[in-house]
Parts: sequence; C-alpha cells; structure tokens
Amino acid sequence: MSLFGFLRPTRPVADNFVWTSPDGRRIPIELKPSPRARRLTLRADPAAGAIRVSLHPRASAQRALAFVAEQNDWIARRVAAWPVPRPFTDGAVIPVEGAETRIRWIEERPRRVERIDGELHVGGPVEGLAGRIERWLTALARETLAAETREIAAVAGLPVAAVSVRDPRARWGSCTGGGRIAYSWRLILAPPSVRRSVVAHEVAHLEHMHHGPEFWALAEELYDGDMAAARRWLKRHGAGLHWVGRTR
Repeated sequence: MSLFGFLRPTRPVADNFVWTSPDGRRIPIELKPSPRARRLTLRADPAAGAIRVSLHPRASAQRALAFVAEQNDWIARRVAAWPVPRPFTDGAVIPVEGAETRIRWIEERPRRVERIDGELHVGGPVEGLAGRIERWLTALARETLAAETREIAAVAGLPVAAVSVRDPRARWGSCTGGGRIAYSWRLILAPPSVRRSVVAHEVAHLEHMHHGPEFWALAEELYDGDMAAARRWLKRHGAGLHWVGRTR
C-alpha cells in the first residue's frame, strides 16, 4: 500500500527520514508527490536546509529513500557547500542591515533589545533570548520595509494597501493585485541597498503584475542603485540569511 495517501507535499514523511552528513548535520528528506513526475528527481535546497525528492504519487517511499542513498556522494557535496547555522545565542555574531553585529546577553538589563555600538544588548532570562532577538529583528524589518515601500511608491504615485513581513523560504517579496505587499523579515539582515532593490521590485508590481520589459524599466527607475548587482548578492548570499537564528 502506498504511503502517499496521507502525505502532504514538501513535508517530511517522518522524523526519522533524514540524511546525516559526515560532520553530523541531520538533513530532513522531503518527499514531494506530483502527478507530473515521470521519474524520481532530487534537489538539495540550501535555503530550507532539506533534500527534496519529486516522485509520482504511486511511487513508494521506500524507493525514494533508496534513490536518496544512491545519490549519497552528490548530496554530500551539495550539503558541504551550504551555510552553517548562526543561532541567536550570547556572543554570536549575526548580520543586521549588512553589518556584523554581536549579541550580548546581560541578565540584569531589561528584556528589550537595544543596538549599541555595533552590538545587540538584551537582558532577561537566557531561555527566551532567541525569541526576543527574532521578534526585535522582525519588528525592525516591518517598520523599515513599510517606510521604504511607501516612500518608493509615493515617488511612482502608486497606492499601497498594506505591508507585512513573514518568513518564507521561496521568495523575498510578493505583491497582490489589491496592493498588498509582503516581504521576508530576513531582508533586514541584508545590506540596505539589497533590501531596497527588493522593495523597488515589489512596488513596480503595483503597476505591472508581470516581469515584462515595462516592469523592469519601472523597477530600474525606482531603484537608486545597481539592480543587477543587488540580485547577484541575493543569489550568492541569500541562502545564508535563512540560516541566521537556526540551531541546526
């Protein structure tokens, strides 16, 4: 009997479906059933930190796992090139607006996070440290991206219905036909010039819901930098931003 009657796409089948690297990293194996899949295909996703196997819904999980085992060397090479986790712990260094910033936990200080001389100072119980840092970064991202979106949209004379931040793996921003723009909060980790390139991109979608010549012309007009250079930066370093705050 096939296991896929209860599987959801891009979800791990079970907690023990993992690939373990020589240095002990445990990478989840995600099986993605698709009626269009004619054969088993493998993808190593550095942003999600997962091995994805696409297969037909009638294929067995056992065959998929055997296929993963056959590709062990290929997976090992890919995973070895992935970023490493950068958890929110005392003494850790993380990027904030492109600048390497050290986390300093000082128990007697207030719980709120303060950016002082290139450091993030935060107090309170150490057990909640990671959550306080992530909430502070998310709030900073929401405030900064909302302000920059409305600033750039005003230049273009385009209305913005709402701006929100989330934590997607697949995209840095999105825009609906109703003028709602959403971003990854992790853009606050990137240099401001890179962040603003994404803002200009999404604001241009308020006028053009496609990626045709008119769209790119408007995006370039709205951005105050080198759009191609910003896209290259995200392609090279973007996956690493998804490992900030992760423990494994």
